[in-house]
Amino acid sequence: MRVRDDPVDPDPGFAALYAALPDENDLFPWLGWCRSAKSPVLYLGIGTGRIAVPLHRAGIELVGVDAHPGMLEHLRKRDAGIHAHQSLIANLALERKFDLVIGPSSILAEDENLAAAVRHVRPRGRVGMELMNPHWLSSDRHQGVRLRRRPDGSSEMEVDYTLPDGSVVVQVVDDMRMSPAPEDTEERLDRFGLSLVWMGAREDHDLEDSPTYFVLASLS
Repeated sequence: MRVRDDPVDPDPGFAALYAALPDENDLFPWLGWCRSAKSPVLYLGIGTGRIAVPLHRAGIELVGVDAHPGMLEHLRKRDAGIHAHQSLIANLALERKFDLVIGPSSILAEDENLAAAVRHVRPRGRVGMELMNPHWLSSDRHQGVRLRRRPDGSSEMEVDYTLPDGSVVVQVVDDMRMSPAPEDTEERLDRFGLSLVWMGAREDHDLEDSPTYFVLASLS
């Protein structure tokens, strides 16, 4: 089975895939960041709540945003206490600002999404993000992840997910936009008026070979 990750034309199967996945039990670094911020925290790309629901159970007040109506339907059934808005992140215009804005799963790899995050941060507030590591993606160490170059220069990425029942669902990302490399992070943040606070990977990975890496930045 194949499902498409397309925020403009949402695939119901994509929401069903994420609803079938177990909750994330490793909340690094999100829980620490959220606990050090004033409530509530703005969560961009909240999806079905795989990370958000455990965070909420841990006492974190969240405001969520996602473009996929099916994702938000699953989220609201699971946890009605999380306030959520349906919107493309790039178009988001909430009438409030937050001490912390977070964006897991490379949501903030796109400049227009990062610009939306910055619009919603208070002065001296922070933006936290997880980005796919292009060094890892260009290596041969990514079993279950395939990147295909098209003749027109665009890319398509496929990611295999094994569900609890043993079945495999392939997530397809059309027009894949490569995340910035770690060494380009500070220059990119500077363009958005952000200053790097911390960058790193999970304890069991070096930054160079980690599949994803984390960035925490403050609004200047």
